[in-house]
Amino acid sequence: MEEVIIDGALSGKACESLDGMIEYAMLFDFYGALLKDKNAKIFEDYMFNDMSLSEIASEHSMTRQGVRDTVQRARIKLVDYENKLGLVNRFNLVKDSMNNVRKRTDHVKDIVEGSKADINGSLVHELSDYFDMIEDITDTILEEM
Repeated sequence: MEEVIIDGALSGKACESLDGMIEYAMLFDFYGALLKDKNAKIFEDYMFNDMSLSEIASEHSMTRQGVRDTVQRARIKLVDYENKLGLVNRFNLVKDSMNNVRKRTDHVKDIVEGSKADINGSLVHELSDYFDMIEDITDTILEEM
């Protein structure tokens, strides 16, 4: 994760931006199950369900400060998990690599199809089928991510 997340985990400022929300959503998707159930629920309610500290405090019989502290600790833990395990970073690298494969495949396919007159027809058909298969595989992988 970028350093802004680490700073945001300590200061809460990263949550104010859409990018910060998206990054915390990714962290929560990957590591939320590692948080204690109550902490995960409080974090989820505050970050993603648009509940106020007061609403959450009332629901969990806590103080607003207790809810705020729980959210802060959850942020720090999620960032710590990413720093130690790096799953979100690896996920993004694989996703970027798959998109790169797709772009390169499309480029080569365009070149092959653009030069049909210069290439044996059966070879063009075979290459086209091969590129379609690669596209299907990359689409499947990207959809599953």
